[in-house]
Amino acid sequence: MYFVVGELLLLKTSGGEMDQEAQITTLKVQSSRYKTPASFSENILVLCLLSAVLIAGCSAQSQTRVHDNRTVATENAVVTVHVFEVQPAPNQTNADFLIPAALSVEDTAIVLAELEGRLVSISAEEGSRVAKGEILAQFSDEEQRGQLRQAELDVSRFNVEAEQLQALIKLNRSEFDRESLLASQGLVSKGEVERAKYKLDESIQEFEKNRLATESALARVEVVKLEMQKTVVRAPVAGIVTRRYVAPGTNVAKNEKLFEVAQLSRMELRFKVPQTYGNQLECGEVLGISTDDRSAEIAKARIRRRDPVADPISDTFGYVAEILGSTKLTPGLTVYVHLPRSTDSKISFWLPLNAFATGADLKKGASKPVFVVAGERVSSRVVVIQTIEGDQVEVESGLLKGDRVILAPPANLKDGDRIAVSQP
Repeated sequence: MYFVVGELLLLKTSGGEMDQEAQITTLKVQSSRYKTPASFSENILVLCLLSAVLIAGCSAQSQTRVHDNRTVATENAVVTVHVFEVQPAPNQTNADFLIPAALSVEDTAIVLAELEGRLVSISAEEGSRVAKGEILAQFSDEEQRGQLRQAELDVSRFNVEAEQLQALIKLNRSEFDRESLLASQGLVSKGEVERAKYKLDESIQEFEKNRLATESALARVEVVKLEMQKTVVRAPVAGIVTRRYVAPGTNVAKNEKLFEVAQLSRMELRFKVPQTYGNQLECGEVLGISTDDRSAEIAKARIRRRDPVADPISDTFGYVAEILGSTKLTPGLTVYVHLPRSTDSKISFWLPLNAFATGADLKKGASKPVFVVAGERVSSRVVVIQTIEGDQVEVESGLLKGDRVILAPPANLKDGDRIAVSQP
């Protein structure tokens, strides 16, 4: 009987994977195979012992399986994440430090209406380059043309009258000479001589009046011609039209503003540099200019002066430079000034704001952790915040070009966690 129990225990130990039904079947087989004469009480005792063994074995097997499943589930957990591949800040893609600047002009001519009238045409638009004296607009000149025609007719009439008066003066002079000769011979009285003298003087005065009237008419012609010239609006200087205030068909008053023309020959550049860099620039130094932060230099500018006082809010110095040579740059255009970069400058990166933990206190100079992809695992890096602009954060140190930073990291994410990168 004890041999039966020993064999059953041996089967349980070596067959740990057997289920409860198989064990019961084995029990029955073994009991029938080794059944020997015994008392009824002995049989009952054996059955109780075998039942206890089976129950204990099933309970232990169940607990072991639950523990193993928990371990597998924890080790196989994978977090799906979105990533952002970092690149150096745009102003560090070349050897120069790029500073945004604004182009402006020191001399701007304001074109006013020199007369009252209606504009019939506009020849220049904003942004147009114009030469000195080039036509910008045209007023209606019908009234001036009528006035000019009338003034020219008056001049012609006075010229005709002048010819008639000259002939009359000649006639009266001859009569006066004849009367004077006759008076010297005693053939006529002095009264006849005086009468002839009066007629001569009268004709000379009329001629003088005619001469003055002719000059007045000629002056009127010049005035009308000048008024006609005012109907044509011309550029006072060579440059670019920066403002147009009127449209064709507009009735304008005298001295009303029509255009603004910027003189390109005096274009200047205004920019600000950090105080840490400001002491490295000197007046007279020549710097390169580009139209965007990735293109090559298209012009040169010479530093003319530096603001005597630094801006305490932005921690910058202001500079004014003049554009060298003739360029196609226009006032108001944003350009980039190329400043030589020192060899010890650190490379920075721009990250989206959601690369940091929600609620993180982000400020200049603060050190904050971010998570990057390292194979199939996650790794934390500490970066130093330089600038915050909207939803973008400039950082330095801790990252390399091409690192993939995890966006919106889960709150429970930690070093070594398994991750899967979500494909866009």
